[in-house]
Amino acid sequence: MPKSRTDLELAIGKLIVGVQRAWNEEAGLPEADETLSVMYRCHDLLQAAKAGSLAELLRGRAVVGYIGGLWLGTHPDVAPAVDMVLAAMPSDCK
Repeated sequence: MPKSRTDLELAIGKLIVGVQRAWNEEAGLPEADETLSVMYRCHDLLQAAKAGSLAELLRGRAVVGYIGGLWLGTHPDVAPAVDMVLAAMPSDCK
């Protein structure tokens, strides 16, 4: 039986797909390193969401700040996925 995922886990999964898409487009370019770091942070978000420890991971930081606000500013294609994550986040983590 497949595991059921929460709306937050699904939203973070879509964010990861968007970051992976950007990383693939940047392959071989210097900015790909930062995109890979962003992807790792998104995976950390997903693991924390699954474990119920998102607040501990963020420690009062905004999700956008945790992921990388400057990176997000240069990658507007992932903005809808970030909005989905923010909409699905528990209020104590926003």
